[in-house]
Amino acid sequence: MRDFDGSNSAGQPRVTILGGSAEARVLADHLGDRARLWLPAKDRLSGQGASGPAGLSEAMQTAQALVVAPHPCDVDTLALGARLAAQADLPCVTLTRPQWRPTRRDRWIILRSARDAASALPAGSRVLVTLGRQALPDLRALRHAHLFVRQLTRHSEPFPMRYGTFLHDIAPFTVAQEIRQMRRFRIDAVLTRNAGGPGGWPKIAAARALGLPVYMVARPRIMSGPVVASVEAALNWIGERVWLDA
Repeated sequence: MRDFDGSNSAGQPRVTILGGSAEARVLADHLGDRARLWLPAKDRLSGQGASGPAGLSEAMQTAQALVVAPHPCDVDTLALGARLAAQADLPCVTLTRPQWRPTRRDRWIILRSARDAASALPAGSRVLVTLGRQALPDLRALRHAHLFVRQLTRHSEPFPMRYGTFLHDIAPFTVAQEIRQMRRFRIDAVLTRNAGGPGGWPKIAAARALGLPVYMVARPRIMSGPVVASVEAALNWIGERVWLDA
């Protein structure tokens, strides 16, 4: 991992990070005041990063490089990063963790989008859904299944479809916890995205242990530029493109 020598002569951050992933926050912590973290509003926690058009405009003013590191399935931020890099003519890298890979014991049905679940899931399915609340409009055609939609933030909103309920849970989960919940609610299928990483893996392992199919929404295509799979690789890329060119 490279050592870095600080920000530019004006004392302004040189690197803009479009965040949303855990890796983006780790990278921002490593770079400190040499980088500015921007987050989609849905991913912003109090005091962490800027958000919105004004925050993005400010973050881009002194940028000499762009790191696109949203949640791996956040197609909107991936597209935004590609557009900003082209408009500003900046070096750009995408930081995204490796995808999950099925084994012989897994029963995965790959979907191009969440909308495809309506035609793929059998009638009467009891489905654990871990796509996030923003994906619910894509599931409105799923009138023939009972959805158990996991929510990590507790709220009192009514369930927006005829058959289903919110499950308000607190992460992280163990494989044993996932198995117990799937048995409790008689889950017979899991609908999720290929987020990769250890945090969401227990539900995949639980589905494997129970012999349940996993309807896996594929990741969006990376729009442009090089891709790195770790914070260390992103730091090395920044060192070569920014600090060494100073």
